[in-house]
Amino acid sequence: MDISVTLFGGLRHYLPAGSSFNKCKIDVDEGCSLAALLQKIPVPPDKPYMVILNDEKVASDQFDEINIQADDEVVLLPPIKGG
Repeated sequence: MDISVTLFGGLRHYLPAGSSFNKCKIDVDEGCSLAALLQKIPVPPDKPYMVILNDEKVASDQFDEINIQADDEVVLLPPIKGG
């Protein structure tokens, strides 16, 4: 099944080839965990980001426990700096 994934800011540089501006579809098996989906996106481990699943923030300790559904939308958001 295809999952819609959006990466914001500098994270969009890690989208697979052929992606549109900051979005892509990633094919995963039914019952795939959020952790398994995130492993398919080559963001380096030293790049911090927040994961939003269907408009709700997900803590990193829950990635293994959450199974992705066909209509889910996943957003990766880097830290926002301001001043």
